[in-house]
Amino acid sequence: MTARNINRQEAGVIKKRWRGKRSVAIVFPDSYGLAMANLGFQRVYELLNCNEDIVAERFFYNGISYDFRSAESNRHVLEFDIIIFSISFELSYLNVAPFLMQAGIPPLRKDRAPYDSPLILAGGVACQINPSPVADFVDAFLLGDFEAIYEDLVSFLINRDINSSRKDRLLTELAESLAGVYCPGIHSRGKGIVTPAFSKKGLSTVAHTVVVSDRSSFPNTFLLEITRGCGRGCRFCAAGFVYRPPRNWSEEAINYTLSDTKGARKVGLVGLEYASSSIISGLCEGLIKKGFQLGFSSLRADALTEEFVRLLVRSKNYTAAIAPEAGSERLRRIINKNLTEEQIVSAAEILARVGLRNLKLYFMIGLPMEEDDDVEEIAILSKKVRDIMLAFARGRGRAGKIIVSVATFVPKAWTPFQWVAFVESNVLKRRRKILREMLGSVPNIRLRLDSIEGSIMQALLSRGDERLGKILGSFVLRGLGNKRIVKEISNIAENYLKERRLEEELPWEVINHRVKRNFLLAQWKRAQRAQETAFCNLQVCRRCGACG
Repeated sequence: MTARNINRQEAGVIKKRWRGKRSVAIVFPDSYGLAMANLGFQRVYELLNCNEDIVAERFFYNGISYDFRSAESNRHVLEFDIIIFSISFELSYLNVAPFLMQAGIPPLRKDRAPYDSPLILAGGVACQINPSPVADFVDAFLLGDFEAIYEDLVSFLINRDINSSRKDRLLTELAESLAGVYCPGIHSRGKGIVTPAFSKKGLSTVAHTVVVSDRSSFPNTFLLEITRGCGRGCRFCAAGFVYRPPRNWSEEAINYTLSDTKGARKVGLVGLEYASSSIISGLCEGLIKKGFQLGFSSLRADALTEEFVRLLVRSKNYTAAIAPEAGSERLRRIINKNLTEEQIVSAAEILARVGLRNLKLYFMIGLPMEEDDDVEEIAILSKKVRDIMLAFARGRGRAGKIIVSVATFVPKAWTPFQWVAFVESNVLKRRRKILREMLGSVPNIRLRLDSIEGSIMQALLSRGDERLGKILGSFVLRGLGNKRIVKEISNIAENYLKERRLEEELPWEVINHRVKRNFLLAQWKRAQRAQETAFCNLQVCRRCGACG
């Protein structure tokens, strides 16, 4: 998609004159649709452009090749002073080296000239969890909340002679001037090198859609972050730990942000996991009265009420999603889901009774201590939910569908499961076969399974180090796809997919997150005993270290 075609489909684009301004290329190394549905990417674009001395423009990957012309002014990426990669997904790491090489920039940091080449920075939640796989391609990482970084970053950019200064001196000054900066070429390898920046103060506006697009993964939708972080403590979720403590944004900031929805008639609320039910209901009621349709990524099955579901139906929303994650009660206790089958079934009944026709169920396979019986329970629970939905649908004369979406569990850094092994391929294939046999031909159920090769690649990148990153980068530069790379790298893959020793120093521990290692280890031990842990209580609890 060319810059000209993009602009025709967008509202809220920020265009500036270049004269006398520091130029920043913000690169989302994945598709345009994902980029425009990504609040981190949009927040960086918004906050940098708030300063009159900065011009920030966007670049994307269209699935086949990169567009090296910006969406705003059609300028080539090499005309920019700074390049910032915004990376939310580990698989996007694979696109960093090709982008640089095809743009005319040596991919490896060590091969780039000390002068006369753009400064290459990177940020986003993937980097905050484990930056190591792309450490050799990036000059510096900006880790943590961008709200806590951008003012000092802007000051640094406009007060330094970026283009004629030696890079090593610039990076040293950058690390000294900003919180959350990790410079792989300067910092010596070790544990806890940098602590991600953290926004403690309240925000006047919350992260939201700045540019509304009909080509977004959520077309013509104004996305709005109502909380950041989650204190529910699911043991598989890296974002839930690295964003601790969870923060609820003020109603004033939320309402002020909603004062300009860029013409969108649908509002998608992000961050429901830890938001107060009363705040959500009041917000939704107000939006519906203004004529907005509502959208949600998934709903908390343990917090659904008929009143809330009626709000969804009033906004002409007939599809919902809930995430049991595991089929059996035992496995949900292991992953600390804090969700019973009774609550899941009750949620399905409420949704069906009020008039929701379609339901998405999110599960994982390959979880720690999973057995074949647990996978069979996914199918049994899905059929039970289907029967409930159909019973209500028959009375209305219109049956909906149940989409059972099953992803392969990937052990993530900075979670209690960071030490466990990735599921063996033969086990994964057997359990996928169980699901196909039990659900593949069931009427009104559509089974969706992820790619095995994609899951293995994600696991490698999630647990990888600099050495692996360089190897994977070299394969990608040769044009190899995931399936071929997984085959080529099989001789060393086991080193990254195997169980980790508890005393082992891990590649991602160059970061010093607020949640402490001892807490993660204690949670891993509780998982082995199938013991749950209660949600965060910010007033009284100091166990994980995030509130210390």
